[in-house]
Amino acid sequence: MSNAHHHTAFHDPRRPANEVCLRVSGLHCTNCALSLEKHLTKVGAQEPAVDYASGRTTFKLSDRGRLSEIVESISRLGYTVADAGTPAVPERQTALLVKTFICAVLTLPMLVAMFTGMGVLHDPVVQAVLATPVFLIGIHHFGLSGIRSLRSGVANMDVLIAIGILAGYSASLISLIGNLGHETIFFEAVASIVTFVLVGHFLEERAVKKTTSAIEALSQLQPPRANRISSLENGHETIENIAVGDVRAGDLLQVNTGDRIPTDGVVVRGGGSLDESMLTGESLPVERTADDRVIGGSILSSGTITMRATAVGDDTVLASIVQLVRDAQQRKPSIQRVGDAVSAVFVPSVIAVSILVFGLGLAFFGLTAGEALVRALAVAVVACPCAMGLATPTAIMVALGRAATNGILVRGGDTLERLAKVSHVSFDKTGTLTSGALRVGKLTTYNGCTDTEAQALLVALQRHSSHPIAQAILRAYQGSGVLPVKLSAVTEMKGIGIEGRDEAGRCYSCGGRVIAARNNIACADDLVLVRDGTIVASLVLEDDIRPEAQRVVRRILDMGLSTSLISGDSREKCFTVANQVGIQDVKPEKLPEEKLEALRVLQSSVPGGVAYVGDGINDAPTLAEASVGISLSSGSDVAMHSAQVLLSGGSIAHLPEAIRLSRITVSTIKQNLFWAFLYNALTIPLAAFGYLTPLQGALLMTFSDVIIVGNSLRIKVRSLS
Repeated sequence: MSNAHHHTAFHDPRRPANEVCLRVSGLHCTNCALSLEKHLTKVGAQEPAVDYASGRTTFKLSDRGRLSEIVESISRLGYTVADAGTPAVPERQTALLVKTFICAVLTLPMLVAMFTGMGVLHDPVVQAVLATPVFLIGIHHFGLSGIRSLRSGVANMDVLIAIGILAGYSASLISLIGNLGHETIFFEAVASIVTFVLVGHFLEERAVKKTTSAIEALSQLQPPRANRISSLENGHETIENIAVGDVRAGDLLQVNTGDRIPTDGVVVRGGGSLDESMLTGESLPVERTADDRVIGGSILSSGTITMRATAVGDDTVLASIVQLVRDAQQRKPSIQRVGDAVSAVFVPSVIAVSILVFGLGLAFFGLTAGEALVRALAVAVVACPCAMGLATPTAIMVALGRAATNGILVRGGDTLERLAKVSHVSFDKTGTLTSGALRVGKLTTYNGCTDTEAQALLVALQRHSSHPIAQAILRAYQGSGVLPVKLSAVTEMKGIGIEGRDEAGRCYSCGGRVIAARNNIACADDLVLVRDGTIVASLVLEDDIRPEAQRVVRRILDMGLSTSLISGDSREKCFTVANQVGIQDVKPEKLPEEKLEALRVLQSSVPGGVAYVGDGINDAPTLAEASVGISLSSGSDVAMHSAQVLLSGGSIAHLPEAIRLSRITVSTIKQNLFWAFLYNALTIPLAAFGYLTPLQGALLMTFSDVIIVGNSLRIKVRSLS
């Protein structure tokens, strides 16, 4: 059977017309992102979301005529704004590297002087000469960023750094000019703070960039060039190599062994093995021949094919995956609100504590002005709101990237958080635990209806449905020589069946037990075909349990979750499947509204919520109602758009990995937040009581960010088995 229908899963509805997506450059930290979100709210944008790592900024705007005004207001804050489709440029990282290098070269002699007896390097004038360029670079770098954040109403970490180095440099300069003594000269501390923080920013940017590497890898899967067949005359083909952006739907393309498929399409002739692992997480190659669909970005491992492009640019599966993951990165889990709330008030609080430390040191602890200033500077420098701001988004970005490359598409970081909490997984049967590749078995006819007539009527009804049963009937009977029957007003009733009328006005309905019961028909077969209340045919359907179903259920049970089966199928078939895969709790013969009620009862009785796995139209309400709805890529569009997690490859094989990844992610976020709070809870008092110098504070602050990003990156390599 062709797997052509398996890949529609990744396609999302178009963005709303009132949604704007931009790329904003110049964000220094997560507080910058928070301040920009606050600014956008002030200027009338709705639901702003700013991703610090990529600069991707989205918001809704009821009047798109105001877009240029809003873009200009962002630019006035000192940020650079471009279209979201514009690739990120590495200019900022290069500029940061140059600044860091200059500062390091000038600071190093002063650090060396701390451990040697080189008298000239202890001379305040020499230190002033070395420190002044470093101070100017620092005040420009951190000062501009701090001013931008103050304008938007959320002070970022750079405000603390700018205040610290300005106070330290000013005190040092006044002491040097007024010959007030060494105790208030901090040139080496000022230069060291600037250098260490710049080094930290540089390391942090490189590390944060790694958190988005999976998304970039997906983005780069599409090859830059394609071989287009420009003519087919007398059996001779002319092939031209063109940019993939010039490919249009309908173009014929040649793909050879080792090439990447340039865009989505259908195989016209030829065949071969495709490696779709980067897109679906399926490690085994899949065979594709004539009339099968192929995904842009997959690799033709062997064989040669001619394909017709069916989707290009933003309409491709690959583009939809990347878009879905990027959107998901901006949906914040509730746990992030803790970090965001603390970050928003953190800087003003630290400034207040620094002033308090300075005042109390002079008034009550007998400190000199120099000693009090050192402690106040240390408090300002050691405090790190970025650690709290980075704790959640870095973990979410790594997790979503890893999920995407394992064939798991998650609609938002909040979904990962909910999935980690669920304690129960409920399954649909047909197409979920079973292959969904239903086979039509015995056909029985009644009341003078012939086999040929029954087949024609079944095809006429089922062609209007995407349900697995409908697809099985069409595979069995369509094109088998049956005469077409014209039916009108065909209506599909979720979980019940399908009905329509012929030209003579006779009503035909096809369905299971509900249709049979409505018409007082006693029939043990799976489907009945009814004409004006009288049975004319019945069908037996056969289905195979998915080979991975038993393993998946066992792993879920081993993870401490309970399971159930909720299905509209017959009691006998549901219990047979449940017994084979290891599910004890079975709720058979449920209509869509009854499935919904069964799920609600479950959700009220189990802690943490219920994840529901399904793929049919009749599963859509239940998927939407569940704590986490999980659909397969082979499912109906309605089911996939109702779900929060999509499992690619039309298989439940990756379900345990999705649950495990969500648990790892939430655990990592908690570790990050614990470290961020502990770090600040310990270091601020130590600095206030004089146990940390400003220089030591700068070093600790730098490494606190790097530790959090490094811990998040561990999600990339942790075992999901």
